[in-house]
Amino acid sequence: MDIKSFFQYLSYVVYFLIVFILTYYMQWITVLFVGSIRFTAADSFPGDLSRFSLVIMSFVFSIMHFVVLTIYLLLHNILVSLFKIRFQYKIALVINTVVAVSLIIYFIKVFLY
Repeated sequence: MDIKSFFQYLSYVVYFLIVFILTYYMQWITVLFVGSIRFTAADSFPGDLSRFSLVIMSFVFSIMHFVVLTIYLLLHNILVSLFKIRFQYKIALVINTVVAVSLIIYFIKVFLY
C-alpha cells in the first residue's frame, strides 16, 4: 500500500467516524428534546403531543441531520482535496441517506410505541 492510498483510506475512516459520532449525539439530543417536551406537556392542558407532531419531528430532525452531514461532506472534501486526496461523493451520500432513513425509522419506533 503506497502512502497516497493509505491517506485515502484514512480520510474515509475519519469521515465515517465523525459521521458516527455526530449521529450518536444527534440521536440522543433529539430523544432528550422530545422527552422534555412530553414532560412539559404532561403538566399542562391539553396534555401530551399528538402522534402526527411526533412523526413530523422524526422527519424534520432526520432531514436536518442529513443536511448537516452533507455540509460536513462538502467541507471534508474541500479539506481532503487540499492534500490532493480523491474522495468519492457517492459512497458518502449513500451512507448519509442510510443514516437519515434509519434515524427516521428509529425515531418513529421510539416516539410512537
